[in-house]
Amino acid sequence: MARGQKEPIRRRTLTREKVVDAAIDIIDELGWDPLSMTSLSARLEVVTASLYNHVRNLDDVRGAVQVRTMAELGAHLRETAMGRTGVDGLRALVDAHRVWATEHPHRYRTLTTSPVDRDAFISAALDANTALRTMLASCGVPPEDTLDAAVSIFAAMHGFVMLVNTDFLGDELDLDSIYESVLRGALSGVGCVEETSSASSSRDHGGAVSWSR
Repeated sequence: MARGQKEPIRRRTLTREKVVDAAIDIIDELGWDPLSMTSLSARLEVVTASLYNHVRNLDDVRGAVQVRTMAELGAHLRETAMGRTGVDGLRALVDAHRVWATEHPHRYRTLTTSPVDRDAFISAALDANTALRTMLASCGVPPEDTLDAAVSIFAAMHGFVMLVNTDFLGDELDLDSIYESVLRGALSGVGCVEETSSASSSRDHGGAVSWSR
């Protein structure tokens, strides 16, 4: 009798949040592509049909994961930006992006896959965009140019992160040195020129920048 009651109890306690939690666990372990309704039902130990009481389909799950992940990264960047300004603050944001992206490689991929729910994703990205654009403005970038500058910096750092996450660069190269070159070029490209001593201080501060995958 107890075994017969076990599954209905699970069904009643299953929520959309738990489904998304399970999807994130699968992505963190296996990647974006292996996520399916079948893998979700197996992870949650429910029949696949019960998932449709909480999510519409796999795209709905993927979209929810993208929004949750973007919001998490945005909150992390907003916290990093607190009390910081100028080039040192901008560096801190970019460093935080690098750390998060290389510590969560599979979830990071979800952020650069075409958004399932673009409106919800853009809303979730508000914290990250605001933090970066505000920091750029504090570096002297005109407000009307901060969006283009933010996209330029993201493009440069995203390229570096993806080369690291896919092991394209291997272990033979000094990743920190390459990172520094990419970052200096990105900052210079948007008109944020830093003092040499400032760059050195930022690299040595708290070990946040000088680390390898």
